[in-house]
Amino acid sequence: MIVQRIGFTNFRNIGNAVLEFCPGMNLLYGDNAQGKTNAIEGIYLFARGRSHRTAHEKDYIKQGEEFSKLFLEYEDQRRTQRLELGYLRGGRKFCRKNGVAVKKMSEFIGNFRAVIFCPEYLSIVRDGPSERRAYMDGALAQLDREYLFALQNYGAALSQRNKLLAESLFHPEAFEQTDEFWTEQLAQNGEIVSFKRAEYVEKIDREVGKIFKDMTGGAEEPKLVYKKPMKKEEYLKLYEENRQRELKAGATLFGTHKDDIEIFINGRPARVFASQGQQRSLAVAMKLAEGQVSFEKTGEFPVFLLDDVLSELDDRRKRFILSGLSGRQVLISCCDRDNAEKIPEGRVIMVEKGQYTRIR
Repeated sequence: MIVQRIGFTNFRNIGNAVLEFCPGMNLLYGDNAQGKTNAIEGIYLFARGRSHRTAHEKDYIKQGEEFSKLFLEYEDQRRTQRLELGYLRGGRKFCRKNGVAVKKMSEFIGNFRAVIFCPEYLSIVRDGPSERRAYMDGALAQLDREYLFALQNYGAALSQRNKLLAESLFHPEAFEQTDEFWTEQLAQNGEIVSFKRAEYVEKIDREVGKIFKDMTGGAEEPKLVYKKPMKKEEYLKLYEENRQRELKAGATLFGTHKDDIEIFINGRPARVFASQGQQRSLAVAMKLAEGQVSFEKTGEFPVFLLDDVLSELDDRRKRFILSGLSGRQVLISCCDRDNAEKIPEGRVIMVEKGQYTRIR
């Protein structure tokens, strides 16, 4: 999968711009707050349907403007494709594929695939479970439409049930009358999410092991573990047994929204015992593994987006991640032009005040 061009109108600090990329390495460099990350974010929107930076779509629209729109032209195994996204200040948005309106974002996600890696992901091992759930969701949503549907349905049911639980002290009848329906939704979709996550983590664990062996010469052994997946009936029993506890808490305390990936290094919990260098190596390996699993599923590599991550890595890890991405399309943002010299082949683009100038 290769990005050919992306166009922006009123996106973040970008008034109007069109960027063209080569199939290999592409470097965007410039000072902070010039538009490097904005360009990376715009590309990732077409893969995941949401930003890796904010949950508020109004933030995409340039200050003083009423709308923002983007297009992406990319090549997959079949042909050159064109996707479009548009956002209005009032909250509406539109999606198109090859000029045809796509009514549901769930049908838009997965056409174009990308792996994004930014400084925040370097702490995925150390941070809380929500970061690792986001890692699974971001990858699986692009690869498996059934997973995406189940995840969306689960989220909607969870939101509604939590609202009813929070208000149950004042309106107990509303919870009593509808809880069976919402727990049914949570259990049914939770089973799908749980089993697909377990299968995915098993694949990621295998790839991380291979990558880490190359990275460390076999001196350290990582392990990624997801809990045993649960069937619908098991979830229903769990909710029934803990009904009074959840009523007292005013929230849903059990389900896939509480899941985590346990990460070990040499048999010990990496979150506690791994050094900062080991944790960063694990994060690098997990992102490279994400791309490899995507290739196995689809037959083509996703586009790799490295958003200002090289400055956070030592030279050994920089060399490893760049060598591991050989033969794939990579878009890198950084502040230091000297990094261009470390990439002997590829395209170099200078970024300044939302303008993009190719210098190689």
